[in-house]
Amino acid sequence: MSTSANQQISKSANQPTVHKSISNSLSILLCIFLITACNLMVTDDKLIFGKWVGTEWISEGVPTGYDPQEASFTFEESGDYTFIYGGNIEKGKFTYSNKQLFTTPEGGIRMMVKVAELTNETLIMDMNRGGQAERLTLIKQE
Repeated sequence: MSTSANQQISKSANQPTVHKSISNSLSILLCIFLITACNLMVTDDKLIFGKWVGTEWISEGVPTGYDPQEASFTFEESGDYTFIYGGNIEKGKFTYSNKQLFTTPEGGIRMMVKVAELTNETLIMDMNRGGQAERLTLIKQE
């Protein structure tokens, strides 16, 4: 058998190993991506926990007339929340997922607001009050 024929056989024998190696590498990369994506989602959901105080409350780019600094939310890991505004206190249960915050006040009806932004420092909620779009920006208190 010629040297050229031996090289061809050698190359053919290595091809399944190369494909298997590439396939294994892609599988590992996919697993790493999925684990990272899941961790990011969990982390984002946990950012809601803590006390938040209002800094801006606008409707269509104009201040609403509500004092944002009087508004505060506290979200507990237990699923309990407290909302304080102007001396009124609302308590109830909440869930947060997929940029939607659902609150159910004690003895009240479940409500939903869109979370436009949630970071370690900022929570921005897009709300609807009687057909009027409002945006409340809050910062986390330590």
